Amino acid sequence: MPTTTASRSKVALAERAQEEVEALLVEQLPSQVYFHNESHLEQVVKAAKALAEEAELSADEAEMLQMAAVFQSLAYLENGKNSWKKSTKAATEFLLRNNVPMDGVEKLLQVLNPKHEPETALEKLFLDAMSSYYGEKNFLERVDRLRKEEEALSKEELNEIDWLGDLLEDMKSHVFQTSHAESLFGKRKEKNIKKLTKNLKSVMKVRLEGDKSSSISANSGARTMFKTALRNHIDLTNIADNKANLMLSVNALIITIGLPGFSAYLTGTSYLIIPAVIFLLTSVITMIFATLSTRPVKLDGYTDLSQLKTGKTNLFFFGNFYKLPNEEYQEAIKAIVADREHLDSSFVNDLYHLGIALGEKFRLLRICYNVFVVGLCLSLVSFLVTYLVSLPK
Repeated sequence: MPTTTASRSKVALAERAQEEVEALLVEQLPSQVYFHNESHLEQVVKAAKALAEEAELSADEAEMLQMAAVFQSLAYLENGKNSWKKSTKAATEFLLRNNVPMDGVEKLLQVLNPKHEPETALEKLFLDAMSSYYGEKNFLERVDRLRKEEEALSKEELNEIDWLGDLLEDMKSHVFQTSHAESLFGKRKEKNIKKLTKNLKSVMKVRLEGDKSSSISANSGARTMFKTALRNHIDLTNIADNKANLMLSVNALIITIGLPGFSAYLTGTSYLIIPAVIFLLTSVITMIFATLSTRPVKLDGYTDLSQLKTGKTNLFFFGNFYKLPNEEYQEAIKAIVADREHLDSSFVNDLYHLGIALGEKFRLLRICYNVFVVGLCLSLVSFLVTYLVSLPK
């Protein structure tokens, strides 16, 4: 089918947009943006064109998809931060300047909007174009630039194993929005998943052989042990609270229902007063200790950040930071994460202080049960003694 003049003009409009955006990227894109640069723009546009051809889009739809692929790259002009407002603003200005009708502008902005689930075919194809690098031949090289970019923008070194592991999980859970993208990029994506898995294993092997330190944060076995211990502590806390609630419920029933009914028999049987008093005191004391075992600990909400390295405080427990300003807390957490030894001590301190709280809870709970058992026995013995004494001789 011969290409019409209208079709050529629409393609030319998209190409002019790409030229303008590439010029902006060269002039304004921060140097530390190693991934979302001109190369990324060309890759997404190339994927958008391939998808448009595969889906047999009309000239208007193909233009719209290509324009969205072009303007998305402006999101990283603001100091390397992902700001879609920059993309939508530039797209709107360009389209209006080239006499594109308002309904066409709104349609493009809808495709560019990242804050909603894709509904139309164009929106789905656009998302597939954005994630098409999963199915690229030079995938490992590109994601290496992505990690380098994230490190430069965050100004901190990322753990390569954790980063690769997260990326691998994202790729495994990722599903292309359209069958067209699956047809074009699916097979290569599966190959890249295998490559990434192999690369991750290789990095882990080198790290394991090269780092023989006893660091908890670097030892997956130690991390698993701490996670298991933490879960056991939480389960034991729930068990202790359930036991305390059981004693509270039982003794509340005794006081509110049992003793009033029992008091009706005290008239003329004064020898029952002593057993009744003992039983009442047993229930009251039992409830006191059961309540104490479930009582929340006193929380200040503040902590002396200078004491972090001494192990006397821990920012992973909410009671130590919920009144701290957000900025101070973030800075303190960053300092902890950046220092492996400090992070290890935080793991240990968190588990240690949780164990202390759990030990106090079970100590009070043991007293509660002992009081209840001893009180029942004393009540029974006093009843027998007073009953035998009250018998006529």
